[in-house]
Amino acid sequence: MNLFYAGILKQACPDDRKKLMKKGLPIQKLEQDFPYLLGEGRSAGGKLQIYYALLPEYSGKTLWKGRPKKWKRQNAEQLAEQAMERAFQELECREQIVFPETDCDFRQIPVELLAACLYRYRPFDRICISFPEDEMRGCAEQVIRLITPYLPRMRQVMLVGDAKEEDEILENYLYEEFGIVMMRGRRAPSHMLWLNLGGERYDGILSSMESCALQCVYPGGALKFLDTVVKNGYNTKVNQK
Repeated sequence: MNLFYAGILKQACPDDRKKLMKKGLPIQKLEQDFPYLLGEGRSAGGKLQIYYALLPEYSGKTLWKGRPKKWKRQNAEQLAEQAMERAFQELECREQIVFPETDCDFRQIPVELLAACLYRYRPFDRICISFPEDEMRGCAEQVIRLITPYLPRMRQVMLVGDAKEEDEILENYLYEEFGIVMMRGRRAPSHMLWLNLGGERYDGILSSMESCALQCVYPGGALKFLDTVVKNGYNTKVNQK
């Protein structure tokens, strides 16, 4: 699956702003791809290929004292939209995340990105799960797709948080398909991986739910992981020149 990510390159200015506006943001491919498991059957395995474009934080510098100059909103949006269109048409990036630092709807995070983050914690045989507080419809189905590849070897599944309508869907699936009796708790234990779909802060701070879990997969963390691997890949290319 191809994912396009547009981020902001902090403390940077373009070498030639006019040229950038004319040609658009360069789209680069991350050399590393990220395996994931999602759903069931032979099609459960996949790889996440990331394409990215980075907008310099500033459009240039003022003539007076060389202070950085911010982008006009319409110019930044134009560059982003052009890059998104090229990524979709030329690179088949149907999933796109653009400038999450400024405006992000966590509901639109591709499930493949969460699956790739979950894959990084293998092997695990215990997991606790939290649904969003606003009871996002279809959330149970998403969780089922994420954890099904690991369920044959799963020893324990715990649901953390207040009871929701989605709970019954997950509980019935676990018992009917795998004979797993789902447990319930008020907090995520430290020895269990926590799939927290209610953790919606980009800056890495989880939701207010108490927990001592040491390993956690959540939407904000997935975005932080994506931004980190992209920036690391970009810096590696720059240093190699």
